[in-house]
Amino acid sequence: MVAKKTSLILRELMKEDEIFIVPELYDCASAKAAEMNGFKVIMVSSGDLACSLTGIPDLQLLSVDEFVAVTERICNMSPLPLIIDADDGFGRPLNAFYACKRLTKAGAAGVLITDSAELGRKGVLPVDEAVLRFKAARDGLDADGFLIARVDTNPETEFEETIERSRRYREAGADMICILAMHQVKGDKLALCRKIAELDHDLKWYPDLTSYKGVPELNINDLTSLGYKMVGVHYSAHAAMLAMLDTGRHVMENRNNCYVEEHYKDTGWNFFTPMSLFGLANGEWTAIEKKYVKKPEDAISVRSQAYFCRSDDKF
Repeated sequence: MVAKKTSLILRELMKEDEIFIVPELYDCASAKAAEMNGFKVIMVSSGDLACSLTGIPDLQLLSVDEFVAVTERICNMSPLPLIIDADDGFGRPLNAFYACKRLTKAGAAGVLITDSAELGRKGVLPVDEAVLRFKAARDGLDADGFLIARVDTNPETEFEETIERSRRYREAGADMICILAMHQVKGDKLALCRKIAELDHDLKWYPDLTSYKGVPELNINDLTSLGYKMVGVHYSAHAAMLAMLDTGRHVMENRNNCYVEEHYKDTGWNFFTPMSLFGLANGEWTAIEKKYVKKPEDAISVRSQAYFCRSDDKF
């Protein structure tokens, strides 16, 4: 049986009467965690990817090759539809076309492209130039590929322009609009979302879900009737650093590794090594490798399973 393309799965999800929280992540481990937590759609964050690969902030130094590589790796192991944050499409409209073509071939269900100014300059492209970028991106995707156009004008102070850009980008082939600057809005964000929805009824993405002093900026369920179908949330890299810093501090102080073993149980999971999650505990890779060795003990996966998988593992 041929697996259904993840771009088609994504389009089917967009027809449901639900708003989806989309973790913005950066590698196979963070994608696996999102899958285990029950998320339905995932996204590669350009910022988190830059930090994880280079240790440098997102200064748009990564190449399309590096984005394609991480796309292939995640799509090879995860059944979830993956969206790629491709920033400005890596340059000219032709670069956006080429990038979307390669990312789609690598397995991406969709791509997000911005209307930000070229070469990292402040501001946005003139709308006619931005339209060309989005047309190129649309043409680079396959017929089912999902295109999200990010609008970088401020919807509170530049409302009419934001709406006009959203309309033009949809005409250029965008399936969904992401108005990035919602986190800069000083007034009632939900009221502004309602105002936007009065003029733009189609699919929308709410960016960078945040909270302040433990209080969420809004109830995302209130956005469902306004055309918002996906909400981005950056927690993966932040949570990974939180866990590594917290656990590392205890390892240094206690001179042992008891803390991580005990506190994994707080999550409802318990395992000795993350390898267990990637086809070791369930025997997937053991079964594959055993077919190609004369003796089972010659299979690395068999020996690894015997050593790393424990009787009290919980998944």
